[in-house]
Amino acid sequence: MQKVQEIFTLDVDDPRNLAYRRKKWSRSAEFHQWLQEDTLPELKMEQAMDLYRASGGRDAAGFKSNSIEEIRDGVDFLLYDNIKLEGRFDECAATEGAYRMAGAGKEFPSYLLCLSNPGLFAVWNANAEGLLKRAGLLSAGIKRGPMGIRYLDLLEALNQVRARSGRHDFREIDELAYQAARPKSSNNKAPGEINP
Repeated sequence: MQKVQEIFTLDVDDPRNLAYRRKKWSRSAEFHQWLQEDTLPELKMEQAMDLYRASGGRDAAGFKSNSIEEIRDGVDFLLYDNIKLEGRFDECAATEGAYRMAGAGKEFPSYLLCLSNPGLFAVWNANAEGLLKRAGLLSAGIKRGPMGIRYLDLLEALNQVRARSGRHDFREIDELAYQAARPKSSNNKAPGEINP
């Protein structure tokens, strides 16, 4: 089991972390621009698929079954409606939510929120839950209740991780969660070092 301090230390040079960062966050500025309120009406299905894939979505066929209008409306509601965050998140992530998109769960709306403001919003995925569990910060509330309230609970706990780790935004916390979910690489040996 990883020591708590190891959990909060991001190895920015680990090749797996670099690959993950490249896949998930390297296009953040471009994606952020697509999600602006004035450019969102021009979002194309190809762009929506890029966002979905970068979020870690695995049901591309299901996601493609949404019309681009449904996707635009859902993203606009999530990011720009004046309803409280927990209500918007619930409508986009809960199974019965009015803006839930086929093929998408809680990961996709949380990824979009993080792209829109990585200093305020975190990604909610299995890695994040695993990181919180290892750190002893996974509350029982994250597993039950309305999705929006659960997201607020997750944000609160991940904000504690951010404070303890010294990381600046929740993209880095997402990378930290990814790293914590993987065993230490045995490839990080000195040149010529061999396994005993």
